[in-house]
Amino acid sequence: MKKIAGMTAALLLSAGAMVAFSQTPPAPRADGKAGEGRMRDCSKVEDADKRGHCEKRQAAMKVAWEKCKDKAEGPDRRSCMREAMPKPPEKK
Repeated sequence: MKKIAGMTAALLLSAGAMVAFSQTPPAPRADGKAGEGRMRDCSKVEDADKRGHCEKRQAAMKVAWEKCKDKAEGPDRRSCMREAMPKPPEKK
């Protein structure tokens, strides 16, 4: 009988620990869209080359968003965004 009571207590303790330490999902955005929805602040980048790259990438992203804004969320929009974005520079 003690063995069953010990196993039951261990099972209940482990189930309680799973609930206590589980992580909650992030709260949905107010507009209902997924993702953070904000761009990095390029003015905080210290290196001038990286700052220029950041600003160019953000400008290209805005152009791509405008080009693909009529597409519905999903694979069609993702492929449109991939095609609209410029190719990354080759590594040296």
